[in-house]
Amino acid sequence: MFVFLAITMLMARNKKLEIQDYWSMDPLSHQPIFGKYMSRNRYQIILRMLHFSQNEDQVPGDRLAKVRMPLKEITKNFKEAMIPFENLAIDESLVLWKGRLSFKQFIKTKRHRFGIKIFVLCDVETDFILDIIIYTGSTTEYKKTDPSLGISGAVVNTLIKPYLNRGHKLFIDNWYSSPSLANYLHKRKTNVTGTVRKNRKGMPTLIAKLKVGQTESQHTKTMLVVKWKDRRDVFMLTTQFEDKMVHIGKNDHQGNAILKPVAVMHYNESMGPIDKTDMLLSSVECVRRTIKWYKKLFFHLIDLSLLNAYSAYKTCTGLKTSLADFQYQLIREIFTKYATIKQNICRRSNTSCLPERLQGRHFPSIVPPTSKKLKPQRRCLVCQNKFNKRKDTTYMCVKCDVGLCPVPCFEIYHTQEKYF
Repeated sequence: MFVFLAITMLMARNKKLEIQDYWSMDPLSHQPIFGKYMSRNRYQIILRMLHFSQNEDQVPGDRLAKVRMPLKEITKNFKEAMIPFENLAIDESLVLWKGRLSFKQFIKTKRHRFGIKIFVLCDVETDFILDIIIYTGSTTEYKKTDPSLGISGAVVNTLIKPYLNRGHKLFIDNWYSSPSLANYLHKRKTNVTGTVRKNRKGMPTLIAKLKVGQTESQHTKTMLVVKWKDRRDVFMLTTQFEDKMVHIGKNDHQGNAILKPVAVMHYNESMGPIDKTDMLLSSVECVRRTIKWYKKLFFHLIDLSLLNAYSAYKTCTGLKTSLADFQYQLIREIFTKYATIKQNICRRSNTSCLPERLQGRHFPSIVPPTSKKLKPQRRCLVCQNKFNKRKDTTYMCVKCDVGLCPVPCFEIYHTQEKYF
């Protein structure tokens, strides 16, 4: 199975239209590494038979039953693999799927737009994915602890729960953030910063008409709401930052310093890891178009595991290496540890595997006399097998030691792989 996964990851680095193209013997596209460790038929059989649960063992109503086992193990390893740094971020990711699926979602801001939505908790410092929740509609697995938080707040609470009361700082977008969630997290020693919708329950009324770059704000003892005019009105909610403007290091066309609220600056810096993950996935994702949704989701989990391994490697070693080099080295180590080199199979294009009768120089000779006959005959092998009739001949191939009619059987026998 490890070799199967390694080959699948290697396919992501060598894009082809069809799976069988990876085992093509055409000199223009031949890549012997694939056939060296696994035959095409074996790979396709494993891919076709790949499943993670029996239908009779599935819990009724569990929409993720077909991928429950690997999902549980992989997310468990994510949680145990790393203690995160101070800053955390939650955002959505989308696994491309355009087929029929009851919980398929549409997010116009994402690279794929249509697919399976995943809520992702990520460490800002290392880009390490700490936990995920797969959206399945009304059966989405989040814990409803406080009714005032709503569904989005319950998702945040479920993801962040193991890290509450530790002084973390959380960054979220306007689908999640609300004054009630900010108060809930602040009571549990977790600060939050994010964009917020102006019509959220508990939001103050900010009605001033602002010019570009101007701000308006209101605050309580624990929470600040800032309205900032950029190309449009931006509403920020934070329990962490003050109401002040900072220079972001850029100037406008008139040479004036560009200022932004400090909450906006830190929000933009911290919400990048998940978008960066989606960008990196475009170069490593090993999914194909024609497989079932649960297989595609499984391979996406493998891709996330690869990215986490890459993040952990950079964090622990301090070495700077590209994702491509890391992936190639991982594949090499899997092949070294788990693979056995497959014996070469004779192919028509490989002359070293051809029968002796199709190689070298062959000449017709007269069957030599014996003690009993001066002009003996031998049965023609081609006539007997190809034409299904008995015919004796006085000619033979000495090198092959078979009787053959000089025309056309001698030529047929020495030029055709299937002479019968």
